[in-house]
Amino acid sequence: MTNPNNAALDALREIVANQPLVKRYSNTVTSLLGLGVNLIWVLIGLGVDIPTNVLVGIAVAIQSLATVGIRFTPNGVTEKQVAEIEEYVGRHRAPEVE
Repeated sequence: MTNPNNAALDALREIVANQPLVKRYSNTVTSLLGLGVNLIWVLIGLGVDIPTNVLVGIAVAIQSLATVGIRFTPNGVTEKQVAEIEEYVGRHRAPEVE
């Protein structure tokens, strides 16, 4: 009989292998996009006569929106998650009876 734990881990490994990199690292991509927009805003704001408090306020708003975006962006399954689950299952597996 096939061990259900191994079948679940095999299914997770297949998901990792078949998903695109953008899906696997979607939260990282969202974070980098927020950082890029914020960086562009600060560079533009420093070159234009904008009060500092407005510049900082808009930068904080951009970063807040990026944080919300990260929160609502579903991340894919990563190799690290599969390894952590495999380690957890190994530690909590009942000893085999012969």
